[in-house]
Amino acid sequence: MNKINFIEQPYHSQKCGQTCLSMITGKSIDKICKYLGKDWLTSIESDLQNFLNRNGYKTRLISGKNLAFKEVTNNSIVRVCYPNGSGHFVLKTDNKIFDPSVGIIFKMLAYVKITHYLTFEKL
Repeated sequence: MNKINFIEQPYHSQKCGQTCLSMITGKSIDKICKYLGKDWLTSIESDLQNFLNRNGYKTRLISGKNLAFKEVTNNSIVRVCYPNGSGHFVLKTDNKIFDPSVGIIFKMLAYVKITHYLTFEKL
């Protein structure tokens, strides 16, 4: 797998899923938005997983309650949920969290919950 470079999502956008796909594939955020037909909210299964599967990646979707970041394998798109109910996609790679709206971080706050994560591997 090629080294993943951090990419920032456009300011005040809801393109975190598209930005994670851009970091993984090297395709531009605009091209991914056009392919998905979505300029904002995305679904981990119908959008992100489907996109990766169609672009030469093997994926596996894991969901559950009380998942911890240490359980999430590297090379995963992680869907997190905040106390207010809003969701966000981040990328875990090299034991770091690439948060498209914040930057590269090493630990998530305790109140941030994981609802799903999607592993990926280039075929």
